[in-house]
Amino acid sequence: MQAVIIAGGKGTRLRPLTYGCPKPMLPLFDRPFLVWLIERCRQAGIVDILLNVHYQAQQVIDYFGTGDRFGVQIRYIQESTPLDTAGAVKLAEPWFTGQPLVVFNADILTDLDLTALITFHRDSQAQVTLALTRVADITPFGLVELDQNRQVLAFREKPTSEQALVFLSQGINTINAGTYVIQPDLFLPYLAGEPLSFERVFFPEVLAQGAKVMGFVHQGYWLDIGNPQKYWQAHRDMLAGLISYNFAVPTPSPGVWLSSTAAIAAEAQISAPCFVGDQVWIGANAVIPPYTVLGANSIIDRAIQPGIYAPGSLLV
Repeated sequence: MQAVIIAGGKGTRLRPLTYGCPKPMLPLFDRPFLVWLIERCRQAGIVDILLNVHYQAQQVIDYFGTGDRFGVQIRYIQESTPLDTAGAVKLAEPWFTGQPLVVFNADILTDLDLTALITFHRDSQAQVTLALTRVADITPFGLVELDQNRQVLAFREKPTSEQALVFLSQGINTINAGTYVIQPDLFLPYLAGEPLSFERVFFPEVLAQGAKVMGFVHQGYWLDIGNPQKYWQAHRDMLAGLISYNFAVPTPSPGVWLSSTAAIAAEAQISAPCFVGDQVWIGANAVIPPYTVLGANSIIDRAIQPGIYAPGSLLV
């Protein structure tokens, strides 16, 4: 198995957070989101990773290098111009080994079982398997219609509110969850260097041509972290234990993750759940409410509001 991670987008929905940082390098607590995603690949036994980069690409390359310190091999597929989702994967074709590709959008936080997804793909002898999920509001998403055997019947782009009511009445409520297993030969007919969308072109075309396209319905946690509100929600959900996360720092009391290099005055008030990063100094006047994330090298000496505080924050 090879992984292809689509990580070249500008993250426009996450501005201003992404003006100086590529979207997949935004931190989850004290590590870039991409670290979490690459660790998920390694844990599933996928160690050959093709990483698509474009916007602020050098930040990604400098941080991950060859991937050896993360226990994987990383090769970078750099777009000179944006090629959309499937176009980015097609650009990686010279490095395909013939093994199925596990393709990730680098803005999805999920506890999807990758091993189960891959097993389902193999057992069903699919040419494409899409991870799917269900959400309360289907209007922002592309719908995927399945038959009773979980084979894909149709793709339906973002419905209006009126269309959504009709689809829901018909039991059509599964959406594209942004993780796929694809047989690499399906990319052969397409031209490299040309824009190509999975959702609007590639998936509908391979389905129309008779490819076996299956849907793997994920019942667990799923979140698109593509805007500031969802990015904040991801941290809240991890602090609340809705999705597991290796904080890799001590927990001196339940729900308080505290770096061993942080300094906290005895008089400071800290409420769980919260996260305190490296070299943070918390003074006697500090009041840290629940659902607070303090980035490294911050100085806090007053009452603050719940939220994510960037490394180097000064609140006195």
